[in-house]
Amino acid sequence: MRRIFCALVILAGSMSLAMGQTTDSVDVTFYYATSSNLTAVFLPGEFDNWGNNTGGVIPSNDPSKMSKDPTTGVWWKTVRLHVGGKTGGEIPGAYQYKINENGSSSGWLPDPLNPRENTADNSNSILYVNNPTIFHLLPNEKSPIINQQHPTFSAYVYPSLASVIDSTSMAIWIDTTLYSIPPSGFNQSTRLVTFKSPVPLDNGRHKIILSIKNFGGPFVSDSASFSVSAGAIQILNQGGHATVKDSTVLIGLIEDTTIHAAQIVRNATDSTTVPVSGGSFSKKVGLVEGANSFRAVAIDTSNTVIVSSPYLLTRVVNHSPNAQITFSLNGSSVTMSAANSADPDSGETSSLTFLWSVDPNNPESVSGVAGSSAPTIDISVPKTPGEYYFGLVAADKDGNKDTTRSYFTLNGDGSLTFPAINSNPQWVKMGRIYEMFFNSFTPEQTINAATLKLNYLQRLGVNILWIMPVMQNAARIDNGPGPGYNIVDFYTVAPQYGTNADFKNFVQQAHQLGMHVILDVTPNHTSFDHPFVLDARLYGANSFYWTFYEHQVITNPNYKPLITEAITNDGFVYYSSFGDQILNYNWADADARAYMIGVYMWWVKQMGLDGYRFDVYWGPHARANGGNGGEGEMGLPVRMALKHIKPDLFILGEAPGTGPGTEAYYGDQNGGIDAGYDWNLLHNVVTPYNISVLNDNVTNYGGDTMGFVPGPNSRFMRFLENHDEERIAYQYGSYAKTMPMGTMIFTVPGIPMIYSGQEVGFGLGISDYDQRRRGIIDWNSAGKTLLSPHYQRLAWIRATYPAFSTLSFHHLSAGNSMVYAYTRPLTDHNGVAIENFNSFPISAPISLTAGNISMTGGPVNGKTYYLNDVYNDTSYAVSFLSGTLNFTPTLPAYGSAVYILSDSIMHLTVPALTFVSDNSQSDVPHVFSLAQNFPNPFNPATSFRFTIASSQQVSLKVYDLLGREVANLVDGKRNAGAYTVQWNASGFASGVYFYTLRAGSYVDTRKMVLLK
Repeated sequence: MRRIFCALVILAGSMSLAMGQTTDSVDVTFYYATSSNLTAVFLPGEFDNWGNNTGGVIPSNDPSKMSKDPTTGVWWKTVRLHVGGKTGGEIPGAYQYKINENGSSSGWLPDPLNPRENTADNSNSILYVNNPTIFHLLPNEKSPIINQQHPTFSAYVYPSLASVIDSTSMAIWIDTTLYSIPPSGFNQSTRLVTFKSPVPLDNGRHKIILSIKNFGGPFVSDSASFSVSAGAIQILNQGGHATVKDSTVLIGLIEDTTIHAAQIVRNATDSTTVPVSGGSFSKKVGLVEGANSFRAVAIDTSNTVIVSSPYLLTRVVNHSPNAQITFSLNGSSVTMSAANSADPDSGETSSLTFLWSVDPNNPESVSGVAGSSAPTIDISVPKTPGEYYFGLVAADKDGNKDTTRSYFTLNGDGSLTFPAINSNPQWVKMGRIYEMFFNSFTPEQTINAATLKLNYLQRLGVNILWIMPVMQNAARIDNGPGPGYNIVDFYTVAPQYGTNADFKNFVQQAHQLGMHVILDVTPNHTSFDHPFVLDARLYGANSFYWTFYEHQVITNPNYKPLITEAITNDGFVYYSSFGDQILNYNWADADARAYMIGVYMWWVKQMGLDGYRFDVYWGPHARANGGNGGEGEMGLPVRMALKHIKPDLFILGEAPGTGPGTEAYYGDQNGGIDAGYDWNLLHNVVTPYNISVLNDNVTNYGGDTMGFVPGPNSRFMRFLENHDEERIAYQYGSYAKTMPMGTMIFTVPGIPMIYSGQEVGFGLGISDYDQRRRGIIDWNSAGKTLLSPHYQRLAWIRATYPAFSTLSFHHLSAGNSMVYAYTRPLTDHNGVAIENFNSFPISAPISLTAGNISMTGGPVNGKTYYLNDVYNDTSYAVSFLSGTLNFTPTLPAYGSAVYILSDSIMHLTVPALTFVSDNSQSDVPHVFSLAQNFPNPFNPATSFRFTIASSQQVSLKVYDLLGREVANLVDGKRNAGAYTVQWNASGFASGVYFYTLRAGSYVDTRKMVLLK
C-alpha cells in the first residue's frame, strides 16, 4: 500500500517584546500522519541537536520522540522556537528539521508538505520563523496536480508575543491579480487561513503569494507554485507520447458529481461507456496502430453536452522483419542461410529480400558473400583458425529493414563451432578485465587524458576495459559518494568528462590496440532528477512515466533482495542503503523496457561499445514476476536485442554468480549475462590465509575439481577489489602478501579483473575510505615496482596460453597447508599454477599424472617434455616415470610459479611497460614491420622482432630452402604493439632458412643462417 503523509501545525503564541526588539519564542506543534505501522516517530532538527543521533540512528528514549494520538493515529510534538530562527544556524532566520521513522538511519524524511529544503545538506526541511510566520502554504511545489478550476488555498499563521493577527490585512495574489481575504477566512483557534479562488484557473502553472500581518506590525508574505489540470470534464492522463502497448487506462474527473456515466470516444468514431462515481472515472481502452485521440463526453444536469480536451497517444507497431543467420556444415563447405528470417506481417515472410556482407578483418578473406542477395550461400571451410563474421540485411516489400550479424569459429583442430544466444567470442573467454574510473585514472579526470594512456593498458596485457558510468548525473561526478550512478541523461556524456565524440574516439583508439570497451550503466534505477521522475512527480499516476518506476514495496515472501526496500514520501521505491536519489526502474512496463533497451542499442551502434557492466543487475532480476524473480523482464530481452546486432559483445552483471540458484542469471540457463560476480571468493578469503577455504570458493565447493558451473559459456568474475570494495593492499597491510592472490585470480577458471591502481598497490597507507577506493591514483605508489610486473606477467600469460581460459581444473596436493597448487588441463598444453602464501620460501612437491593433466595418448614414460615456467621465464626438461612426473619447485615468500607442460620449449616475452604517470604520448607503432633476426647467423637460438600497427590475425613461420614449413612461431590475433619472439633451432640442421610475417594484408619475408 502506498504511504500517505501529512504534516500539520497548531501554533500558540507566548509573551515577548514587539517586532524589532529582542525576539521571543513560539510553541509550534508538528503533526505527522502515515499509513505505515510505525513503532516510533521522531522530530529531529537544529532545535534538538538532531535527535542526538549516532550514525543516523536516534535513541528510542530521545526527547525528540513524538507522541501518538490513540484516536486518530497521528503523531505530534510541540517545540518552542525563537522568532528569527536558530542563532548561528546554517540557514539565517530559520531552523532545519526532518521527520524520522523508527529512529533508523534509513528513516529520515523531509516534511512532505514543506517545499523548502536545503539540497546542499541532505534535503533538510527549512522552517522560517518570522513575525508573523506563514507555514505550509498549500498547494505548493510538493502538491499533486490540482484538478479543480476553483482550488482552495490554505496556510497556518502565528504571531509572536501577545500579538493578534490582523484578519483585515490578509491578501492573496493569484498570478497577477490581488484578492482580499475576508476575516471569516481566518480561524483564530486553529490559526488556519483558507481562501477559494473566485475565478476559474486555466490549466497550467500558477503562482500564489499570501500576505498577512499582526496589528501594528509589518506585512509578511510567502509564495508557492502549483499546476492545474481541470475542467467540467477532463481526461487527466498526460498525452503526446508514443507507446508499444495495445491498451491504456484512462483516468478522468467530472465536476458535476450527479453525473453517473460518460462516453469515451476514440478518433471521433469508436465509443464506449464508462461508469462515473463521485465525479471520477477510470477505463481500460484499446489502442489502434498510429494516432489515438480520446475525448470524454457527458451530459450534465442542465442537459448540456460537456466534452473534454483531447488526450493523444500514438501506438507504435514494429513491422520490420527479423533477420536471422544460421550456419551448417555441408561436407567441405559452410552453408550460410537467411531462411529463418521472418516478417511479423502475415504473408510477407516469403517475399523478404536479403543483402549479405562480410567482415574485412576476418582471419582470411571469404569470397562470394559480400553483396550477395541469395537466401543461402555456400563457402569453403577456411584454412586459418579464428572467428568469421558476416552481416545480413532483410527487407520487406514496404521498405522495412532489419540488420543482424553472426559468426562461426574455426578451431585449431579444424572443427567448426556455430553460435547460439549463449555463445561467447574468444576475446571474452580469454578476457582480462580492467576497471577504469575517469575521475581517478588521471589528474585531468577527462576522457581525452585517459585516451592518451591506452597504450599503457595494452602493454599491461588487459583486453576488456570496464568504464565506470560516463553519462550525465544529477550532480558533478565525484571521487566520493557520487561516482556516476545518479544518471539524469542516458544519451549524453557528463560535460566534466568531455563529449560524446571524445568517448567515441576513446572506444575507437582502444579497438585499434586490440582492447574492447564495456560501459557501466544502471538498469536498476535512474536519478531522482531524471526527466521521467520529474514528470511523474508533477502529474502522479497521470504521468506517462509513472509506470516506469516501482511504487509499491514488494511483500511477496519469495522476494529476497540483497538490500531492503524503502519508499519516498511521494511513493517511489528505492533500495534503502543506496538513498532516495536513485529510484527503482520498472522493467515489467513494456514502454519502460523498450526505452532502456533503445538506450543500450544506441551506445553499441553509435559509440561502438563491446558490451556492458550492468549495475545492480540483481535488482530487476529479483523484482521480476511480482517478486518471484526471473530474467524474462530485463535480462533475456536485453540479451536478445543486443546479441542480435552484435553477437560478440560481453555482458557482465553485478549479480551473485557463484552458488546454487545463481545459474538463472547466465546465458547458458536462458538468462542475460555472460559473467557474474564471485563475491564469495572476495569476501571469504581474507588474512590469515586458509587454503581449504580458498579452494572451496575457487571450485564452488567442488573439492578437487570444479563444482557448480552454470554452463560452458558462463564465467565467474574473479576480483580482489573494485570501486565498492576495500583495496586489497590496504586490507592485507602489505604489497607482497597480495601477490599469490593475484596469481590465483588470473589462473583459476573465470575472468580476472584488475581495478585501476591495484597494479601499483594504491590504497595502502591512505586513511580516508573514499580516497582509498576512488581517489586520484598515485601511479608512483610504493607497490609499483613489485606489483606492476607481477600483474603484467599474469595478464600476458592468460592472453597467451588457452589452458587458463578453460573451465577445467584439478586441485593438487603441495605438501604444505599454505601452498595452493592446481592444474588447468588442456591436451599437450597443460597449465600448472602454484602459489606460496607463506611469508618465507617453501619447497612444494608436486605430482602430475594422467588424472590431473591431458596428453595425447597419455603421458609417455621416459619421453622428454618441457615444464615451462612462463611466470619466471625458465624451462625444464622433464620426463614421466611410471606414469608420474614429480618435481619440487622452490618458491620465494609469497611467490608464484606458472607452468605450461608441453613437448616444446616456450618463452613468454612481454612488452616494456610504460606508466600512466609518464608524460610521454602513446607509442603505438604506426606501421607494420619485420626486423632482421638477431643474432644472424645464429646457433642454436635467435630472436625475431616485429611491429603491428593495428589488431590483426598474425602468423610468423619458418621455412627451409624447399619451402617446407619447419616452425610456426606465432599464429593468432595480436594487438597493436611491438613483439619479440625466440626460436630455438637445436634440433635443426645447419643451413639457410626463411621466415615470413603475415599480418592482415602485410607480408614480409627475410633470410637467416643457422651455423652449427
